[in-house]
Order: sequence, then structure tokens, then C-alpha cells
Amino acid sequence: MGAELCDLMFRLPEGAEREPLPEGLTRYTGFLVAKAHQRLWTLFGDECKKLGLDVMCGGVLWLLGEEGSMSQQQLGRKLRIDRTTMVKMVDMLEKGKLARRKDHPEDRRVYLVEITTTGKKVLATLQKVGDQMEKKLLIGFTEDERVLIRRALLTLAG
Repeated sequence: MGAELCDLMFRLPEGAEREPLPEGLTRYTGFLVAKAHQRLWTLFGDECKKLGLDVMCGGVLWLLGEEGSMSQQQLGRKLRIDRTTMVKMVDMLEKGKLARRKDHPEDRRVYLVEITTTGKKVLATLQKVGDQMEKKLLIGFTEDERVLIRRALLTLAG
């Protein structure tokens, strides 16, 4: 799915947060999870654009920063992203000089992807933005409730 289509699908319409969600649909967990995702996508996406980053690439950049270089296949497995989408994401990161492909030292058929110095700087800012978004999204919840929400979502994500 292209980044433009993701923006269209996940972006909140203007004034949407002022409208109550349809009561009949709020009994469905999937609907509520989707609406929470939509809200976060909008908030986080706007901040990512300021950094010249597509929101979908944030996780790839984070993983490279945390765990070091790895193959596109490893990135895809860890982030549960299909092969074709992962190639496009790495292409976007390379275009922005945030990551680069390099030859694998032991397997000529595989490229490793590594974060660049520019990518590390963008990642540091992105992590600060992510922390701010987390606080904004979960405002009004106690720390125990936040832990419970993350635990429940992790279970749902499988």
C-alpha cells in the first residue's frame, strides 16, 4: 500500500475528534483499535513529515538504530512487513540518506541495511516525537492503565 493511500485511509478528517464515535460500533474492539490507530497515525504522521520521513519507515529506522544492520528479510520478519513493501521502504530510507544497503560479508545474495549518521539524527528526533505522541495519546491514564493497554495490544497483535 502506497504512503499516499495510507494517508488517505488513516488521516482523521478535519474536526473528527469533536464528533462522538457511533455508539453501536464502540462495542467492537476492532473498531476502537482502528480509531485509536487512525488518531495516532494522524498525530505521528504530521510530525514525521516535518522530518521528511514517511511514518511507515519509522519502525524500520528504529529497528536499525536499536539492533544494527540486518537484511531486508530480517527487517520484514521482525516488523511483519511483506517483502515488496519492505523493499520500497528501504528505497525511501536510502533516498532520504537515512539508511543504506551494503554487501553481506558472508552471502553475496543478501544486502544488509544499515542506518546512516543522518538516519541516527532523525531517529533521535523521531524518538522524542514518539514519546510526546505516547503521552498525548494516553493522557488521563495512570501508569498501571498504560501498562495494561500495552499488554492487551501486544496480545491482540499476536
